[in-house]
Amino acid sequence: MDHDDDDNNQDVYIPPAPAFPDLKHAKVHHDRKHRPPGLKLSDTLIMMFAEIVLMIFYGLFVENETVPKPNFPDPGEEDLPGLLDLVQPFKRYPPGFDNFVGSPRSLERKTQEHYSSFIQIAFFIFLSLPWSFSFLRKFSYSSATFALFTACVSIQFGIIVMQLVDRVHCIFLENMLLNPDPDITPEKLASLNFTDFNYQCQVMRPQDEIEDGFGLRQVRQACYCKVWSEMAGNKTKTVLRPLVAAHAMLVTGHRDFKPFSLSLSFMDIIDGMYSTVPTLISFGVMVGKMAPVQNVVLVFMNVLAYAFNYWVCIYVIGAFDGTGGSTITHMFGAFFGAACTAVATPKGAENDPDCCGRYQSDIFSLFGSLMIWAYYPSYNSFYAPSNAQQAVAINTYLALLGSSVSGLLASAIFTGDIKLSIFDAQRSSIAGGVAIGSVANLTAEPWEAIVIGAVGGIACSWAGHYMRVFCVGRLKVHDTVGVMSMHGWPGLIGWIAGVIKLVPLNLDYLTGDRQSKNLAYILPWENILQHQKGNGDAAIAQAVIAPMTIAIALVTGLVAGAVSKKVTHLDIELLFKDDTFFHIPDDFQKANHDDDHHRADGDVEEGQEVGFVNGGKAGELAV
Repeated sequence: MDHDDDDNNQDVYIPPAPAFPDLKHAKVHHDRKHRPPGLKLSDTLIMMFAEIVLMIFYGLFVENETVPKPNFPDPGEEDLPGLLDLVQPFKRYPPGFDNFVGSPRSLERKTQEHYSSFIQIAFFIFLSLPWSFSFLRKFSYSSATFALFTACVSIQFGIIVMQLVDRVHCIFLENMLLNPDPDITPEKLASLNFTDFNYQCQVMRPQDEIEDGFGLRQVRQACYCKVWSEMAGNKTKTVLRPLVAAHAMLVTGHRDFKPFSLSLSFMDIIDGMYSTVPTLISFGVMVGKMAPVQNVVLVFMNVLAYAFNYWVCIYVIGAFDGTGGSTITHMFGAFFGAACTAVATPKGAENDPDCCGRYQSDIFSLFGSLMIWAYYPSYNSFYAPSNAQQAVAINTYLALLGSSVSGLLASAIFTGDIKLSIFDAQRSSIAGGVAIGSVANLTAEPWEAIVIGAVGGIACSWAGHYMRVFCVGRLKVHDTVGVMSMHGWPGLIGWIAGVIKLVPLNLDYLTGDRQSKNLAYILPWENILQHQKGNGDAAIAQAVIAPMTIAIALVTGLVAGAVSKKVTHLDIELLFKDDTFFHIPDDFQKANHDDDHHRADGDVEEGQEVGFVNGGKAGELAV
């Protein structure tokens, strides 16, 4: 009997009593063992308060979309259907979306139903991205869980903020009725009945009298903002002019005429999801170095900054980046995160021995990247115009194919010994989806899509091997996941490709039949581009948004980093460790102890040390 007890005891791991150099280290060990030191009661209460505030806001202002949707209205007593000014909405909509059933927009062709897109984009955000972050050898619990936590808070806030952006833009446009765009000539002002720079809105006008320059389009949209405000104050007008009311809602992004109501539908949730992607990109820079309450600060400031940048670049400047957001989403998230980590990351984080992967965790991360790869076409094509939706999805696939091949080949070259790096397999393979996420994917030929993706894959691999070392060594900016490599540089490639593709667009291409000679589908340029003079104005607007995005991202990222550091911060010895936040199983504790024991004895094989290899190949992470 005693012999059996001895055998059973041999199966139980009993760690040796630790020795500490001083009381401070002993206290840290005691706190970590009895209470995860990364979580504090005050931090938990702050996060709980933020969630309660969101719940209250939803309870007061957010309403479900009416189901089934009402039928498209017949003309009212004061409607003149043939004279209705059908100006394009400033808000982006997916093909087939309208507030009414049976309207021309609701009959548009779409590649799949909105619910299918909703599920695929949800997989992209809630499953793929968190798994791709889980490569750190002792931080997989926290990486995936905190990515999910960040996404959940961000989407709740993003659904609200992105609808408030539409409300703010209406206020901005209505102000233009008093101060029209300077590009509008006096002759046009006279023809449109301006009186002392106070536009007399006419939403009923013969179609041949309507001109559609960018400034004029904004003024026409402003009229519908004014009409919506008037109808919200007097619902009788919606009965007398139902067609005008329907278009006013479409232009302004409203679903009804309630002044303080926000809507909730699949499209609104997807809009919130798109605003969450830059937040998760920024989160990737900070993985392992921030407490959960700092992630909450990051969420609120990132979503607000993204919404402001979106408003400036898309609504005010009039650029187009809506099908994948190479610039306004990927570049913004990367540069925001880089600025945030420059301020908030403790010094020496890049040398932490746990800032690396292990075999099993890298496989999980690679699986996440493959999931992103599979769902990327759905993400890029959701907001694409009806006729181009299939082409955008196909171009995204072709770009992913190009980046996967070129990124791995570049990896073999950049490592210096013709071996592949798991870093490139995880990141360069999906860089093509980022690079093709601009306006270029609307008009790219198949070979062009492959080339754009290949260049994005090479740029990602090059940045991972060289620019990461430069950023850490010279700029003191440590990027945990390699976000700048995966999103920043490929996003720059996408921006350049978009500008190049817009340069040759002239009036013949925009209004004639020339595009049919190059494309197998007709693009409704009036729905895509807000600048349509055909003199390079669209390319100029596209060229402006990258420096604008970088500037806004850097400034707001620095502010977010400073604020999050004031709220709380982690000590250097708590970084990149799950036991900082989680109760971990015994087998992890044993592996953790064995790793530390071998490291203390110097019994670590070459290539297993973490951080950036001193004196090694430029940019190569030792894993």
